[in-house]
Amino acid sequence: MTRAPVADGSPERELDRLIAARLTGRPLVLSFDVDGTLAPIVAHPALARVPDATRRIIASLVTRPGVVVIIVSGRAAYDARRVVGVERVWTVGNHGAEVIDPNGGATVDAAVSRYAQAMARTAQTLEPMVAAIRGTLLENKTWTLSVHYRAADERVVPRLRDIVEGVAAQHGLIVTEGKKVLEIRPPVGVNKGTAISQLVGKLGGFSHAASVLFAGDDITDEDAFRFLREHHPAAVTICIGDRVGTAAEFTFRDTDRLRALLECVACATVEP
Repeated sequence: MTRAPVADGSPERELDRLIAARLTGRPLVLSFDVDGTLAPIVAHPALARVPDATRRIIASLVTRPGVVVIIVSGRAAYDARRVVGVERVWTVGNHGAEVIDPNGGATVDAAVSRYAQAMARTAQTLEPMVAAIRGTLLENKTWTLSVHYRAADERVVPRLRDIVEGVAAQHGLIVTEGKKVLEIRPPVGVNKGTAISQLVGKLGGFSHAASVLFAGDDITDEDAFRFLREHHPAAVTICIGDRVGTAAEFTFRDTDRLRALLECVACATVEP
């Protein structure tokens, strides 16, 4: 892993130029997580928003010839599209379970859709149990469920985890963890890594002449980092935040640092 310099000034600018030089291929496939990557982390998921400056850069990039933008989120796909607020992007939601194309057409992974009833029953069971624990929130995303505990007392987390894991197991589902969140999913091999593999490949991003970037911040983004580092090491992978042990090649301190890189990439993709 290469750490981006944290001091302001020329070292960061130089690193941006070096990374941008690796993103001159076509198609150029730029893929991003949302919360903690494009949008700063907030106390309640409904309050998240991509800063206007970042939104303008993405909106500009998506109009450039040969540039494709993919949003890859744990949110429901329609909700991720809402938060980003940019047209003509591909949107992968629910950690790879669903995809919305730039024209609004939606598809759900067949292996995931078989668990629709199990997800609905789990949500119905968990809702009153989670509501009884102060500072927690159940987010029903149809194909996955998120139990947020960012606003909860840390002492309740072990009990909350036991409750969530117990109910999920009753319905044949699995639980994974992220930043202050427990994710309930169908037990299928679908994640951000498989989503990147399939969609970026479909869009030509793994051809010899192409360039690929993926940026994320959470544990769930590691599947995509690992896939790209193993199978397509020329791809640029960036972890936002100072998480130890990430598989990403670069680490950026925050969402503003990523925006600075995107400004550099946007300048480099201006047509002569």
